[in-house]
Amino acid sequence: MNFIRYFIFTFLLAGCSLLPIEHYSKIKIDENIKKLSIMLSHLDNRVDKKEAKDLAKSSIYYALELAKKYRVVSPPLWHNTLVNIGLRDRGLCYQWAEDMLLFFLKKRYRTLKFYFVGADIGDYFEHNGVVVSFGDFRDGIILDAWRNSGNLYFNYVKKDRYIWKNREEIYKKVEYRLTITDN
Repeated sequence: MNFIRYFIFTFLLAGCSLLPIEHYSKIKIDENIKKLSIMLSHLDNRVDKKEAKDLAKSSIYYALELAKKYRVVSPPLWHNTLVNIGLRDRGLCYQWAEDMLLFFLKKRYRTLKFYFVGADIGDYFEHNGVVVSFGDFRDGIILDAWRNSGNLYFNYVKKDRYIWKNREEIYKKVEYRLTITDN
């Protein structure tokens, strides 16, 4: 009986692997970069178009890099299980969000603001992400690398299925990490 459990566990683990970055459709990546760039530009007419394009491109590629670094398997809840039992080091939603936020803050965008946000905070299925906005986070775009196992999910906060709340205390923690790494 243990052999059967081991076989099923191994089969599921092997069958859920994420493809390496080079296997993703370049066309799909380019379409998403263009779509996200337009969405960012439309946040406000004062958003720098070059910043919008740079953020769109770098966030989509960085999410894929993190997937590779985390050795992500899909679906995300399965990967969470692997992290929680110690078979993977990182890849929980808050880790994706922290790493993405740190990456964005290092780029020092002038016309875009970032927020660490959470939904269902304190619940078992709490979820975290990053919002980019010109002003208030509720008028921004959610950037969620965890939801699709490294394929960056993005949508307007007001249109997303989650009800997001600003988590300024975690933002400050990530910002502090940036000051440590800059020195």
